[in-house]
Amino acid sequence: MSLSLTGPEIKFLSWAQNRKRFVVRSGDAQTSLKISKQQEAKIYSSLTQRGVIAQIKRGLYLVPPTIPPGGKWAPSAFLILDVAMSDIEASQYQITGMSAFNLYGLTEQIPNRIDVYNDKIWGEKNLAGQEFRFIKTDRSRLGYTRNVKTDDQGVLGGREVQAPYSNLPRAIFDAVYDYERFGTLPNAYQWIRVRLGEKEKMAEFVEICLKLGNVSTLRRIGFFLDQVNFSSVVVARFKRKLKKTTSYIPLDPTRPNRGKTYRDWGIIDNESIPA
Repeated sequence: MSLSLTGPEIKFLSWAQNRKRFVVRSGDAQTSLKISKQQEAKIYSSLTQRGVIAQIKRGLYLVPPTIPPGGKWAPSAFLILDVAMSDIEASQYQITGMSAFNLYGLTEQIPNRIDVYNDKIWGEKNLAGQEFRFIKTDRSRLGYTRNVKTDDQGVLGGREVQAPYSNLPRAIFDAVYDYERFGTLPNAYQWIRVRLGEKEKMAEFVEICLKLGNVSTLRRIGFFLDQVNFSSVVVARFKRKLKKTTSYIPLDPTRPNRGKTYRDWGIIDNESIPA
């Protein structure tokens, strides 16, 4: 190992790795290593600055199972997220936004941060060098997920680390419902169009829309499905969820509000979707 470590640092890493303590907090090492609070803080600070361990937040650190070549360790965003969510006791969370759209091949855009729906925290945060945007929502609005296996096996004492993503139907719903945050309209309409013949995915997509959609989302998606001659039974279900309205919203909120109006849906067709 080319990394130069002090005696206390070596002792700490040996203690953590031998006992599979890959998640440590301030205070954890003091009794076992018979060191003071200040000595422990100095060890954590030094190892963090040199990239040997990773600080998720004040007082919470990740320790690698083994020191990698060169001494620097870069834990994956999924591992960091898993530990951070466990620390705040989030009952459920799921990755959405550009990371999910990229996973399913909906976009080639490489995300520079990970969007996370959860029921505990909100805001943009840098955790151990990774960028996250936490979107707090009611627990009832979480779900319809797919667990994706990560390369972090064995890091947390043998527990498998999986990344919970919005599944494909939920991700496309997110793209319409949360278009202002993700900038995904009108592209999301095309994502729906190419899957109209996939019965299981469309059935789940419709279920998600009817359960979680707000008025504007139901108007837009219901109108779209009507225009492309999707199931009349499904279109009728959307209409039953909507009250009559005298106001209009644009199908594509990124374009001027000019186009044919549809009273049944309260929609201005400024996107001109062919049937």
